[in-house]
Amino acid sequence: MKGRYLLAFMCLMTQSLRAQLTDEVIRNLKGGNLKEDKSFVYQLPYAKGSKFLLIQAYNSKMSHQGELSLDFKMKKGSTICAARAGIVIATKADSDVGGLKDEYLSEGNHIIIEQEDGSTAMYWHLQKNGVLVKMGDSVKQGQAIGYSGNTGYTAFPHLHFQVQDKEGHDLATRFNTKNGIRYLRPGKWYRAL
Repeated sequence: MKGRYLLAFMCLMTQSLRAQLTDEVIRNLKGGNLKEDKSFVYQLPYAKGSKFLLIQAYNSKMSHQGELSLDFKMKKGSTICAARAGIVIATKADSDVGGLKDEYLSEGNHIIIEQEDGSTAMYWHLQKNGVLVKMGDSVKQGQAIGYSGNTGYTAFPHLHFQVQDKEGHDLATRFNTKNGIRYLRPGKWYRAL
């Protein structure tokens, strides 16, 4: 009888050892930091092989307080690509002004793309005549859609990228990077794959 209990105990211990979690996973579970993420994985919003510095991210103090958006520092004329497929629902390409005055808020050249799930991706501060698509166009992920600029409410040339759900709430976006799927961090360079 003792032999059977010992055998059953050994089997349970063997199963338990195979199912053991790492210390890091346990810490993340306890801290509520490990959750399954099923959000869409975006491509970086610029040409494959290009590398740019992320200067502002979610809730950054400079101009993103209370906003989930990303600013990539880039020279005027850098190629902007669709981070996700969709239909172009708005564009502006006629502005050639920009600066840090409220009067420039509506002067930003941009592209807005409605994505399959009804969310919208916004690409802001494009150069004058720097929009390569028109309303109603279907775009593929990675397709060139415009050129970066310095129009609208802006201090220097960059791309402002932002995604909102159907109700207009900002969404945090994660991207495919050389180090895997990541939510981006300001102060880091990211190369488009």
